[in-house]
Amino acid sequence: MKVLHLTSEYPPHKVGGLGTHVEELTRAQVKAGIEPIVVVCAFSGNQGYENVNGVHVFRFDADNIPAEDFPSWALQMNVLMQKQASQVIEEFKDISLIHAHDWLVATAAVGLKHIFRIPLISTIHSLEEGRRGGIYEDRQELIHDIERKMTYESWRVIVCSNFMKQSVCSAFSTPWEKMDVIPNGVDLSKYSSDSGHYSEVRSRFALPHEKIVFFVGRHVWEKGVDVLVGAVQSVLSEVPDAKFVITGEGYMTDKCKDMTWHMGLGDKVLFTGYTDDKTLDALLHVSDVIVIPSRYEPFGIVALEGMASHTPVVAADTGGLSEIIQHDLNGLKVWSGHSESLAMGIKRVLKDDGLRNSIVNHAYDTVTSTYNWDKIAGDTKRTYERVIEEYNCADWKPSPGLMW
Repeated sequence: MKVLHLTSEYPPHKVGGLGTHVEELTRAQVKAGIEPIVVVCAFSGNQGYENVNGVHVFRFDADNIPAEDFPSWALQMNVLMQKQASQVIEEFKDISLIHAHDWLVATAAVGLKHIFRIPLISTIHSLEEGRRGGIYEDRQELIHDIERKMTYESWRVIVCSNFMKQSVCSAFSTPWEKMDVIPNGVDLSKYSSDSGHYSEVRSRFALPHEKIVFFVGRHVWEKGVDVLVGAVQSVLSEVPDAKFVITGEGYMTDKCKDMTWHMGLGDKVLFTGYTDDKTLDALLHVSDVIVIPSRYEPFGIVALEGMASHTPVVAADTGGLSEIIQHDLNGLKVWSGHSESLAMGIKRVLKDDGLRNSIVNHAYDTVTSTYNWDKIAGDTKRTYERVIEEYNCADWKPSPGLMW
């Protein structure tokens, strides 16, 4: 079975968790007997073909697209993606399915579906109305409409949590029975203990006696980085040796930096900007607690990364995080958007070694049993097989002699 994946991210280009998701899913699909083919944007001259451990990756140049704003760039990028993917389809001939990942590739995916009469499956990783807490402007309305079109045109829709299933059904009236809940996963082999460089990395971010409270993610409203900054003073009042390490960037970075300096806490909060994967891996391992204060979170891949790294997680009780975290068992839940509740959760972990050890052990059991990629690839394959079976019984086939 050959499956064509359309995505805006794939390593080495990653913005959020989407690129990692597609990378790990396709790698596991090779082991499951699927031949995955990825078409993705390329930047910094990285375009071309590459076989990555059995995954065919075609990268097209997206560096020089003229556009005044991001939606315009995305729509023009889809023209290039559709052209590249059409060539791939002609080359491989017998592609069974198109699997599109999020709204950024929806226009190309829908076009390819109708040109070649290949059934389309989409994975909706998040929704625009959730990322901004509603639809307030024309740009958001455009993205919202593209998301609606994508779900409508898809034979089946995959979402990462029951929360997302309810959200998509509510936003677009997508039939409940058209959707499959298949969670994200984590590659445990990437988080096996290799502490050779951990102490060196730790020394760059904190003093030996300090306890690291770690945040990683985009500095945007839905990720709640400002909620964490609001919790700093309360945590320090009881755990004065805490050190807050905040990784990532976004439109809220400067605002959050200003908040810390106005509170006189600049020496206890370190904004690192983006970090490389090796540094990020080390920080996940050496931190004393990982915090996820999201206001909106369709899933919460950082929670799995923390669990796999044997580091306790304190997360907002919202979205997909609520389904991953079992309070007081494999992590702690706190109120979403509430700095004092977050501070209380952080303090509990930092002050109670017994709780910490119990959480870490149960959390590792959770990722091992539920969120491994082999299981996820198997569940996805069953969705593929269902669609192919229904397609073969349907009166919806390519016209004779169809050419691009």
